[in-house]
Amino acid sequence: LCEIHRHPFGLLVLYAGAGFFLIAISVFAFILAPNIFGSGNQLPLVIIGFIFFFLTVLCLIFVFVSTIVYVNNNWVVTTDSVTQIQQLSLFRKDSAQLSMGNLEDVSAEKVGVFSHIFNYGTLRAETAGERSKFVFPYCPRPHYYAQLILAAREDFVQTEGKTKSHEPGKSAKKPSKESIGQLGQAALNDYPEAPNPPLFPPYQQ
Repeated sequence: LCEIHRHPFGLLVLYAGAGFFLIAISVFAFILAPNIFGSGNQLPLVIIGFIFFFLTVLCLIFVFVSTIVYVNNNWVVTTDSVTQIQQLSLFRKDSAQLSMGNLEDVSAEKVGVFSHIFNYGTLRAETAGERSKFVFPYCPRPHYYAQLILAAREDFVQTEGKTKSHEPGKSAKKPSKESIGQLGQAALNDYPEAPNPPLFPPYQQ
């Protein structure tokens, strides 16, 4: 039916945090450090420059890995199940499947000003099983997808009920003696001219 990916606003928050970190260490390395150690003392400035370069590379690697993890988290909704795919790290992925028959409720939640402006929120699928909740943060149009999943669940329940009612042996009833007798009498009434067969067939040599 659909495949739900996270809203891009989460990536903007991630990039904003990384940019603030880079600005902070740049201010320390190029503005505060020369004033602390003096512009003529080159050795501490060189060490601070290497530290700044190392932290910058580390921050970029973190942003790259976080982007891959963020993008590869999604939900796949079919007519009979909801599959949650979680990219926990760069080399670890987890998936869980929830049948529409076990689904009890789907809720959508928007908290904060930005969630209402950019139309994203948290989508939850609840069940009474061991894995009680499927939680999907930064879901775009959460109320729309909640209604879509609930409609798919209703269709699944109705289809399953019709299938069970048409299974062999479920709806067929054993005919009674009265119905068998009525059918036999109706057959005789349709062919009254049919002769009665003899009790003993004629002897043939």
